[in-house]
Amino acid sequence: MTTNEKILNDLRLSKKRYLHTMGVVACTKELAKRHFPLLSTEKLETAALLHDFTKELSVEEQKALCQKYNIAITAEDEKIPKLFHGKTAAAIAIHEYSADEETASAIYYHTTGRANMTDMETVLFFADYIEDYRTDKACIDVRKYYEKCLKQEDKHLIALKKGVLYSFDTTIKHILDKKELISYTTIEARNSLLEDL
Repeated sequence: MTTNEKILNDLRLSKKRYLHTMGVVACTKELAKRHFPLLSTEKLETAALLHDFTKELSVEEQKALCQKYNIAITAEDEKIPKLFHGKTAAAIAIHEYSADEETASAIYYHTTGRANMTDMETVLFFADYIEDYRTDKACIDVRKYYEKCLKQEDKHLIALKKGVLYSFDTTIKHILDKKELISYTTIEARNSLLEDL
């Protein structure tokens, strides 16, 4: 049994989360083929399968995993608990499935992004946003915008960056509208990408 087969066997997700995860697996492969053909499809699949591995756990269960894997809990984590699952899933990737740092980092930052994202981080972050099972308006709008950019840009990497930037802008606007806290890492990621375009 391969590592990814074992992960697939170990997934304990709701039907909705499972379909989303499979959508991310497919979308990462598509994005990598188009933009970064040298990326390891096996490692991308590992990252995609594990990115929401702990998403449906309670905050208490997330904190227990942080203690188990010696993950520091920041003040920002306490205020924005949805950030826990990237950290705990990344730790599980390393400790339970022998994932390398590149794969774990993509999992760790898949919710917030970060400044100067690697190719794998970019692919997982964006696939998580635009995969086909995401049917909320914001995700559909970002997907359509990216597809429009692909048709307009000579360089497909620019289309990807514009799509990712639009996903940051959409997310930040949504969080502002809900009057919730925005992760500093997300703001840094957005600004870094804007400077790069």
